[in-house]
Amino acid sequence: MGTHGWAYRRRQPEGTVLYEAVRENLATLLEEASEVGRGLPRYVERDFARYLECGVLAHGFARVRCKICKDELLVAFSCKGRGVCPSCNAKRAHVRAVHLVEQVLPHVPYR
Repeated sequence: MGTHGWAYRRRQPEGTVLYEAVRENLATLLEEASEVGRGLPRYVERDFARYLECGVLAHGFARVRCKICKDELLVAFSCKGRGVCPSCNAKRAHVRAVHLVEQVLPHVPYR
């Protein structure tokens, strides 16, 4: 644990049920969608592909080093997607909520 009372823990999307379901069935989904009609829109295919790379070290990472203790860790890149990735959607929702509360909505009681 770091001196600030917290330690970085890499999320491991490749171990989740959703990730496994998408990885195992994406090719079938794309194939069946193309047989039925024109297939899925490109942005949907792109979001699924990016989701499968999100948070996985093999698809890119940054090496971060503490100047004080010289400890190093790897931080995997995220997809920053809006459609499929639950992790990136949660980050985006949190940032938007903070913006609304601090800069848009008036400071009055809400129900």
